[in-house]
Amino acid sequence: MKKILLLTGMMLSLLLHTVAQSKTIKGKVLDAETKTPLSPASISPVGKANAVTTDDQGSFSITLEEKTIVIVSYVGYESKSVTILPTDTNIEVLLTRDAGSLDDVVVIGYGKQKKKDVTSAISSISGKELRELPVTNINSALQARIPGMQVTSAGHQPGAGTNVRIRGVNAINESSGPIYVVDGNIVSYDIREINPNDIESIDVLKDASAAAIYGSRAAEGVIIITTRRASAGKTTVSYDAYYGLQKRINTYNFVDNIDDYVHLRRKGLSDEDPVAWPMTPDLDTILFNGDERRNMAAGHWTDWVGAITHVAPQQSHTLSVSNGFGKNKFYLSGNYLNQDGIIKGSNFERISVKANMESEVSTKLKVGINSNYSHIKNNQVSNEAFYTAVTISPLMSIYDSLGNPSANIDPSSGNLLFNNPVTLTLAPQQNVDDRFIGNIYAEYKILKNLQFRSSFGIDVYKNQRFEYYPRTTSTGFGKKGIAKVQNFGWRDYLWENTLAYNFNIGTNHAFDMLAGATYQKRRQEWNFEEASGFPTDQLTYKNMSLASNRDVIASDYDVWSVGSLLARVIYKFKNRYILNGTIRRDGSSRFGPENVYGYFPSVSAAWRIIDEPFIGLKTRSVINDAKIRIGYGTVGNQDIPIDAIFTQMIPGAYPFNGNTQTAGFQLGTGQEGNPFLKWSSQNQFNVGFDVAFYNSRLQLTFDYYNKDIRDLLLQNYLAPSQGFDFKWINVAKMNTTGIDLGFKASVVKTKNFDWQMDINWSKYKTEIRKLLPGVDSLSPYLKVGEAPNSLIVDYIYDGLYQEGDNFSLNPDARPGDVRVVDLDKNGIINQYDRTIVGRTIPKGWGGIWNYVRYKQISMTVFANYTYGHDINNKAYQDYLYYSSRTATRTIKEGLNYWTPENTTTDVPRPNQFGRSLRGLPGGTSSFMVQKGDFIRIRNITLAYDVPSKLLAKAKINSLRAYTQVVEPFLFTKYKGVDPEIGANQYDIYPRYRTFLLGIQLSF
Repeated sequence: MKKILLLTGMMLSLLLHTVAQSKTIKGKVLDAETKTPLSPASISPVGKANAVTTDDQGSFSITLEEKTIVIVSYVGYESKSVTILPTDTNIEVLLTRDAGSLDDVVVIGYGKQKKKDVTSAISSISGKELRELPVTNINSALQARIPGMQVTSAGHQPGAGTNVRIRGVNAINESSGPIYVVDGNIVSYDIREINPNDIESIDVLKDASAAAIYGSRAAEGVIIITTRRASAGKTTVSYDAYYGLQKRINTYNFVDNIDDYVHLRRKGLSDEDPVAWPMTPDLDTILFNGDERRNMAAGHWTDWVGAITHVAPQQSHTLSVSNGFGKNKFYLSGNYLNQDGIIKGSNFERISVKANMESEVSTKLKVGINSNYSHIKNNQVSNEAFYTAVTISPLMSIYDSLGNPSANIDPSSGNLLFNNPVTLTLAPQQNVDDRFIGNIYAEYKILKNLQFRSSFGIDVYKNQRFEYYPRTTSTGFGKKGIAKVQNFGWRDYLWENTLAYNFNIGTNHAFDMLAGATYQKRRQEWNFEEASGFPTDQLTYKNMSLASNRDVIASDYDVWSVGSLLARVIYKFKNRYILNGTIRRDGSSRFGPENVYGYFPSVSAAWRIIDEPFIGLKTRSVINDAKIRIGYGTVGNQDIPIDAIFTQMIPGAYPFNGNTQTAGFQLGTGQEGNPFLKWSSQNQFNVGFDVAFYNSRLQLTFDYYNKDIRDLLLQNYLAPSQGFDFKWINVAKMNTTGIDLGFKASVVKTKNFDWQMDINWSKYKTEIRKLLPGVDSLSPYLKVGEAPNSLIVDYIYDGLYQEGDNFSLNPDARPGDVRVVDLDKNGIINQYDRTIVGRTIPKGWGGIWNYVRYKQISMTVFANYTYGHDINNKAYQDYLYYSSRTATRTIKEGLNYWTPENTTTDVPRPNQFGRSLRGLPGGTSSFMVQKGDFIRIRNITLAYDVPSKLLAKAKINSLRAYTQVVEPFLFTKYKGVDPEIGANQYDIYPRYRTFLLGIQLSF
């Protein structure tokens, strides 16, 4: 009996002790930077099973018996080890974002997937990284940040677009670039309407196994843009602004004094006939007009470039409100951007409003709206303005005696002598854009793991373009002013319905399935009017009825549609073997009845080697992630004119009775229709691996791809005997192979010091494998074995003729003239002596990003590079070789021209009529081909984050101030204006350097 009582007492004592030690502890898990609640975050006691998660407010409660270590984790954040004592009552855990976390979510077509489970080639970038550069176009911020993605600017004028190429050349004629999916809306053309501050993330689907879910429009790649939404349980107001000044970067170093300039012009005329035109001042009455002679006598030198350029301001202001409390969440932002151009008269102004809302109607139903509206005013100065300012005679006057921009009239012909650049800046082309992109969606949980989603999206775009050329310009001079008004726009409708189902079989098998149907339709309209003969230039285009002539009235109307069915299955075995299969069927109205439908399947797989049991602890201590990916798929290209299958009709009239003409229609002689056109299809194989070392401190991503493109769409020009100019056809095939490489490193990571690097490198090789049967070349720039439209074909430069040389190849030549190689050795210089003298596709390109932080001070340096390509720099030749046929200005190097005493130069004799180039049938040779290799420092940013302790009293979450310089340095041996833009490298719009001050505030 005593033993029983003793045992009972001991048990009661133990129970009372246990009860006394057990305690419920409450806490919150927050974002360390924004203090936003994180839900659902996991709180897991080490060695115990009673893990809990946070609610919508980021709060949790957990019962513990003693001192315990818990692991707090949340997707996209670094996990944190926290020691909880029994004496604790309420704790706060701050988690830091982990850009390299394997649990990061990647947006894929019609869904999301954890980064560690991705089987395809997908690259991602966060909105925070995008906002490092003050750009008007999102694509500009992506330049050199995504492996395999080339972004080049279409110009430097405010509002200029970009050219985007993902993984090489994918078409011959038509190439509209990748498609953009903005919050589920498939949109096309430029995306400058979206404010970069509203971006949450961008995911680029690069290979076919990733992009095949978008089928017929994915041949150029897919860019998925996810905009910002409200975070759960937090109201945040943010203000992001910057102000900067843009300063022109000098280009060519032209002769800048009267003596050298006059000497070159005299020498050029005298060279043609030294007896008739000796090198004396008497030539001036022939060479220079009255205005020039007066300024020459007065020693007046006109700075035309300075007259039309200035230091231009740039500013941006974004105010956003995010509310995540309760069942209704919304994000609202507004942005004002104003960028003056370096050239006076050019400007880009954008006002945009973003609103995303989501409401949980019930536990099963969720509805939401994504919307973006923008209004853009873009004034574009004629491309001729800067080129004229660079090349026009600096002895001409800017203004006449009345103070108006001069418009010198040739007294003998009555024609305008030149376009005054100042006049061109006063009459810019005015563009007004309005665009609304949005969708409304509903998600309904039919069962626990079965969800239906329906989305209806619209993309409404309207562009108005207004132009007026006054009678003081060469365009409007003869017609007493010319006005042009254009209206262009479209309405896109996209209805998508998908059914998603995921389930597990046991612990080893997991399935994620998707099926859907989509329908997209566009209505596109265009109209144009041109009139001339206005009584005054004062009203410009604003009253077209005043014109005496209606020169052009035209309009166009197009409708196209695409209907699709799609499906995807993702299967995971033991969480380390992953299989992804997709298929899409598209039906497009652009093709004839025999080829309406295209089928685009893909399959990809991944093996997570790191999760294999045979990977030991010693290996895991060094390598924390290792995955191999492999995929194959088919994507298509439908980028042909909407009416390519039809032969066009034109107005016509016929005198049936011999006298009266009856109006009607007849076949046009332009395009011959081809009802048998079919899809261009691209089969792409991709293999790659992802590996991470030392807790993801070092990360390496590698991809190799091989693309076979068949049935390429080509605008084929026909022989005159066929009665039509051209016909769209399918030609054989093209192949592209390439490598993408990305490397990230957290070199140093301590409490006070942080150093991170991100380096990427890409290369590809494209070649046409087959053209038409029995034809291996359709032009000098389109031939089997070469990339389409990538060749520079010309004569081979062979120096200058010297005294005593054999002039049989060019009997009219003289010493100091350009000489080229007789390639076929037939004793004649003709078109058969032209050959490939350069290739424009680079051998490699990429970017280098560096971030260094010491306590609250941080610095970011970003550079991009390209190498192994050639540029056809005709402008350099024209400015170096004096000839009034090309330009009246010469760079200083041109003063080193050939003379009997100076024979070691490459600069031919100055000649007013271009005689020194007459040995070149086209006026050009390989002399103007230059290497385009460069390294450009894109931006340097110095920032200071105010400590949170100083902000707490003012209830401010974060405050960051920064200064930035954009494009401070360029390292290149290229002699042109800009190695990132080709097109013969003439001065059209100057590049500039920007100095900024900015602030980012959140409370």
